Amino acid sequence: MADGSETAPGARDGRVSGTARSGTARSGTARRGLDRLTGLTLRTKLALVYTGVFALGGGVLLTANYAMVSASLEVRGFELARTIEVTAEDGVPLMVPGTPVQPLESPEATDPWATAGRAEPATALVDHYQDGVLSDLLLNSVLVLAGVTLLAALAGWLIAGRPMRRLHRVTETARTLSERDLHSRLELTGPEDEFRELGDTFDGMLSRLERAFDSQRRFVANASHELRTPLSVQRAALEVPLAQDRVPDDLRPAFRRALDSVGRSEALISGLLLLARSDRGLARTEEVDLAGVARDTVGLFRGEAEGAHVELRVDVEPARVDGDPVLLEHLVRNLVENAVRYNTPEGWVEVRVRTAAGRTVLRVANTGGEVGDADELFEPFHRGDAVRLHSSRPGSGLGLSVVRSIAAAHGARATARARPGGGLVVAVGFPEL
Repeated sequence: MADGSETAPGARDGRVSGTARSGTARSGTARRGLDRLTGLTLRTKLALVYTGVFALGGGVLLTANYAMVSASLEVRGFELARTIEVTAEDGVPLMVPGTPVQPLESPEATDPWATAGRAEPATALVDHYQDGVLSDLLLNSVLVLAGVTLLAALAGWLIAGRPMRRLHRVTETARTLSERDLHSRLELTGPEDEFRELGDTFDGMLSRLERAFDSQRRFVANASHELRTPLSVQRAALEVPLAQDRVPDDLRPAFRRALDSVGRSEALISGLLLLARSDRGLARTEEVDLAGVARDTVGLFRGEAEGAHVELRVDVEPARVDGDPVLLEHLVRNLVENAVRYNTPEGWVEVRVRTAAGRTVLRVANTGGEVGDADELFEPFHRGDAVRLHSSRPGSGLGLSVVRSIAAAHGARATARARPGGGLVVAVGFPEL
C-alpha cells in the first residue's frame, strides 16, 4: 500500500521534464553563443586570441607584482613601526607618517610626544600607509593594463590582417576560377611559410587541371575531325545511288533512314567541334554587328519556318559587340533553329537585340510545349522533355550547350526560362564594347 510520501508519476515526470527543458534551454543558449563565435572571421578570431593571451599575461604579471609589493611593504612596514616605537621610548623626536598635527592651544601641545601619544598607534599608521600605496598601485596598474590591452587588440588585428590578405587572394582566385581560365596562377610572394606552401600547392593543382582540360579538348577536336571523313564517304555512298535512281523501291526507305542517320552524326560532330573550339577561348576578336547577324540568320530560316507554319519576328536595334563573327553566327543560328524546330503550328519566334545600361542583349523567345527545368537544356546531350525528344527532327542535344560555351568565350552570360503557356525564352547578355 502506497503512503503519502510517494511521489506521483505525473509530478515526477513534470520535474524531469522541467529539468530536461532547463538543460535543453542551457544547451540551446550555449549553441547560440558558439554559433556567434564561429560566425566571426578568422582575422577577428586571431585578434581575439592575441588580445586574450596578452590580457591573461598582463593579469598574471599584475597579480605577481601586487603580491611582491604587498609582501615588501609588509616587511618594511613592520620594521618602520618598530623603529617608531623604539624611538618614542628613547625620547627622541621623530616625524611619524600620517600623524595628525594638533593646534598649539596649550603648553602641552609643544611636547611632540604628548601629541604622538594622542595620535594613532604606529602600527595603524603604517597599515594605513600600506593600504594607500597598494590601492594606488592596483588602480594605476589596472588602468594601464586596460589601455595597453586595447593597443594589443589593435596590433593583433593589424598583424593578423597581413597573412589573411594572402589567404583572401587564394579564396578569391578559387571563387572566380573556371575551366576557361585555368591559366591563372596565384604566384604568392613573401616568406616561406604555410600560406606560401598553400599557394604553391594551389598553383600546381591548376597546372594539372589545365593540362587535363587541354588534353580532353584536343581529343574531342581530333576525334570529331577524324570522324568527318568516313561520314562523308557514307553520305556519298548513299546519295549517289539515290540520285541516279539505282536503288530498288523496297530499299529506298532504308537508304533514306541511313542518310538521315549520317546527317545527325555530322551535326553531332560539328557541334562537338564547335564546342571544343569555343572552350579554347577566342584567339582573335573584332567588332561585330550583332543586329546584322540576327537579321541574316533569321533570313536563312524563313523557308523552314513557313513550312512549319511558324511566324518569324525580328526586332533589332543597332548593336556592336567584340567577338568572333563565325562563333557569334553559330550562336544566333542555334537559338533560332531550336526555336523554329521545337515549336507548334501557328506559333511564333521573336528575335530581339537591345542595348541598355552598357550591355547588349540578344533575346530569342518562342512558343512551344511546356518546359520543365530550362537550365537543364544547357547541359550537353540533354534534349529536354518528351515533346523535344519525339519531335520530327530531334537534335543532338548540343545546341544550347554550344550557345552557353560561345557566350562564355565572349564574356557574356546565357540564361533561359520557360514561358507561361509553353515555349522558351533565351537571353544572352554581352558586355559593353
